[in-house]
Amino acid sequence: MSSLVEQSKRSAAFAAVDKHVLPSVRVLGIGSGSTVVYAVDRLLELKNQNKLNPDLVCVPTSFQSKQLITDAGLRSADLDDLSILDPEQGGFKSIDVTIDGADEVDSELNAIKGGGAAHLREKLVANASNKFVLIADSRKDSQILGEKWDKGIPVEVSPLAWRTISRQLERMCSSQSGAATLFELQAPVAQLRQAVRKAGPVVTDNGNFVLDVHVGKIFDPPAVERLFKMIPGVIEVGVFSGMAAEAWFGNEDGTIACRIPKSEMKKLD
Repeated sequence: MSSLVEQSKRSAAFAAVDKHVLPSVRVLGIGSGSTVVYAVDRLLELKNQNKLNPDLVCVPTSFQSKQLITDAGLRSADLDDLSILDPEQGGFKSIDVTIDGADEVDSELNAIKGGGAAHLREKLVANASNKFVLIADSRKDSQILGEKWDKGIPVEVSPLAWRTISRQLERMCSSQSGAATLFELQAPVAQLRQAVRKAGPVVTDNGNFVLDVHVGKIFDPPAVERLFKMIPGVIEVGVFSGMAAEAWFGNEDGTIACRIPKSEMKKLD
């Protein structure tokens, strides 16, 4: 990967952290992926400059992000532990802000996530946050999901019935009334994600498998997300619809773009 791409990731991550991680932030969600590495780098710089809340608690979304938090000397806590922290104030009710990467982001800031197989925990943390912010390089910026990302929708499933779930996903998607209004392909394909440098499938941090469901362009992300979750054994879907408040994209020319959902922009006009 070119150094320009890495620089664009770094620029987006630094800009988002500088805007949103102020000394008033007590609880911060830390996403997963290559761009988040730079976000933690910036947090470490701010920590060394005494610009973070001294009691900052970071909530990881994966084994990777917990390692990043620990290596940076930051305090980490699991999502469910927040309610028992700081007992003098009755525990934390929510996460102030979560910063996370994305595989692709559309004009409404719907996102595909799960390329790193961490989307279950990522969605749990995002849903518990007052603000959810995405960071990525400009290659991930699309008008429609599936326009650039061609590896399918990551779907975390129970290993007990992954073959059955795979068939049901394919059958449901191809037979669903009005499916043509949801996504591009008439005959979607669900593939079990295979591990690299390990025999067998990818196993998530939660002990589950991942199916990558290829549907082409996604015209109605919220409907596709709901459709997939109707199948028993589907644990989480890597479509994050209507969750992000902002998305920061780094460009290879050194500039940074910050976007809000297109529908929100129209309200401001």
